[in-house]
Amino acid sequence: MGIDGGGTKTELAIADEEGNILAKGYSGPSNWTTTPRMVTEENIIEGIESTLSQISGITLELIIAGIAGVSKRENEAISFLSSLGLSRRVVVTSDAHIALIGAVLGMEGIIVISGTGSICYGRRGNSEVRSGGWGYLLGDEGSSYDVGKKGIIAALRSYDGRGEKTILLDILQEYIGALDMEALVKIIYQHPKDIISGFAPKVVECAKRNDYISLRILQDASCELGLLGVSVARKLGYSSGDRFDLAYTGGFFNSGEMVLKGFVEGIREVFPNCNIFRARSSPVVGAVILGKSMLKEGK
Repeated sequence: MGIDGGGTKTELAIADEEGNILAKGYSGPSNWTTTPRMVTEENIIEGIESTLSQISGITLELIIAGIAGVSKRENEAISFLSSLGLSRRVVVTSDAHIALIGAVLGMEGIIVISGTGSICYGRRGNSEVRSGGWGYLLGDEGSSYDVGKKGIIAALRSYDGRGEKTILLDILQEYIGALDMEALVKIIYQHPKDIISGFAPKVVECAKRNDYISLRILQDASCELGLLGVSVARKLGYSSGDRFDLAYTGGFFNSGEMVLKGFVEGIREVFPNCNIFRARSSPVVGAVILGKSMLKEGK
């Protein structure tokens, strides 16, 4: 059984020894750090029961769980999953690890993830490194939250006369549903993460209308995402002429060519032979692939 435990949802899959997926299930969030522990455990159990109910008479040889926020606390998650008595073996790793395997359909490579937040993770041989992923207060450059925040700040600066004129101001007032700026800001502060990250598509829309400020925000975001990939490739010891796989995934990459172009160019400027592509499959498929490999090798 493969488990992808994230901050939004938990996805599960049961596969045979050849890696063929027999059943899939879903439940609520299971981030080991940010989701309350009782809720995390309840959601994982609910997902497991839902997935197992689709197939009768099976024995689980191995549970592979990639869980967000589990770094340095893998033993806690292993203890919990083992206590359920469902499998002979339990292995816990990071959500980024299984995301990489699913993305490149292999054990080595790099993945750049940009959704509400952003992070880059890579593996080469016995080395694994990351870059970014420091959260919305300290990082997440090139993410929906980052772009949405910069768009809102640009709109407020335009309103104050401290910044250049931008259509982002009108779009922000329409998006929030308030013309009074004090009321608008109060609404944002009530639900900051969702409102701010949700404004990113509006910034993209303004960029498509050739709003200079919006175009600059997206250009900066694409450069930051490229830097994530370059920094991990360097940490893994790749040279400029090396060929290696680098996948990208996450909702913000759906913003289109304005984001992808600068991202790809930034990486290829340093690593011209890098094979860059959209993630080929999902993290839970990565968990299944990892499980199949471990059973085959007898690990």
